[in-house]
Amino acid sequence: MARSPFFARIKGDVLRIVAAVPEGRVVTFADIAAHLDVAPRHVAYILATLREIEAATLPWHRAVTAEGTLGSPKSGPDGATQRALLAAEGAAFDPAGRITDFVARRADPAALPHGVPRQVRPADAPAPGRRRR
Repeated sequence: MARSPFFARIKGDVLRIVAAVPEGRVVTFADIAAHLDVAPRHVAYILATLREIEAATLPWHRAVTAEGTLGSPKSGPDGATQRALLAAEGAAFDPAGRITDFVARRADPAALPHGVPRQVRPADAPAPGRRRR
């Protein structure tokens, strides 16, 4: 993903949304992506490539897949895994690794106090996930 002013804006918006997720709740990459009109993989990429200080101060572990699973194993700068951090906030997991009360824990990004307005891609912009050539 290119490092551009657009990427910087999207990253800033993702971080603001994730920072607003309260303890014990989760958001999905897809829900954040829909709010920002980007591809879910862009949200996942941003959170997977946080700088150490960002990972230490942001509740990155509260962002999960649309199925309520954790995806690739991740650990924070202190070595705590995403699963352990969510479990410490009361989340339980089924044998397949899905958050058992996912529907109840899932927060709507539009309802969180982050101040990031819903984004709408201009009509002439490429669709999310499409690369310009």
